[in-house]
Amino acid sequence: MQRPDEKKRQQIVRAAARLFATRPFHKVKLDDVAAAAAVGKGTLYVYFQSKDDLYYSLIYEGFAQLVDRLAAQFSDAEPAPREGLRTLCREVVGFGFANPHFFELIRAAGGTMRHPRWEGKRRDLVELIERTIRRGVAAGDFDDPHPEITAVCIPGLIRSIMLYAPKTDRDEDVVAGQIVRWVERGVGAVADTAGVTRRRVAPSRGKTTARRPTLASGRNGR
Repeated sequence: MQRPDEKKRQQIVRAAARLFATRPFHKVKLDDVAAAAAVGKGTLYVYFQSKDDLYYSLIYEGFAQLVDRLAAQFSDAEPAPREGLRTLCREVVGFGFANPHFFELIRAAGGTMRHPRWEGKRRDLVELIERTIRRGVAAGDFDDPHPEITAVCIPGLIRSIMLYAPKTDRDEDVVAGQIVRWVERGVGAVADTAGVTRRRVAPSRGKTTARRPTLASGRNGR
């Protein structure tokens, strides 16, 4: 029985990555992968159970690299909260557009494709988004009482778009811009046409709000 070898596994993964990058998922055959990797088809099954398993492993590695790169980038030179949030949104959108079949695969497989490695990296991304929002709240840039919920919603937005939006509407720049716009307005930062952001101010609707007394004005507000 053939024993697994990490170098050969990476050889297969690299060959599969080239094929999936240039062909639709349904047109990539395991025979093609084996030929491109210069291995026998039987060798593929030493490392992967099926084409779906191979694709899933390939996408996991790409996702893990994305999360690790973002974590290192934010650790080395932490961007301002607003710019950091924009970067995170655009990177997640970019990953979704680079791997469109991934979301269909997850939906079709249901919970059978959940893996501790994947869940761990997904949590790392969500926590990075949450920390960025919390920094913005602390700095007065954002107004979000529940950053932990917003952080989960952002990856979910691109998943929903890739699964349910008409393919003709899937323009990466448009989708990224729309998600950034939605998130920024949702947490209280609004961008004007000059690209300058400002805090959202709720309309007064004709009512005035009583001024709260301060320590300097005394207990009776005088």
